[in-house]
Amino acid sequence: MPRELTIAFTLMSAKSRAAFRAALGVDDATCARGRGWALATGLNAYTNYAAVAPRVAAQTSRQITEALIG
Repeated sequence: MPRELTIAFTLMSAKSRAAFRAALGVDDATCARGRGWALATGLNAYTNYAAVAPRVAAQTSRQITEALIG
């Protein structure tokens, strides 16, 4: 389930993320693991593609920020 939560930090606002989490009924630990997956995948993509793909850099910067703020 944590990997599935990555999308919440990639594409959703904080408000929609809260509704998504409530609908899934996940606990704090599961949500934290989802945040970790989002942070890890965002950092990986950013370090690999930022210099050559500005669009990827922008998206992954947003994903990293959303994962950090929760």
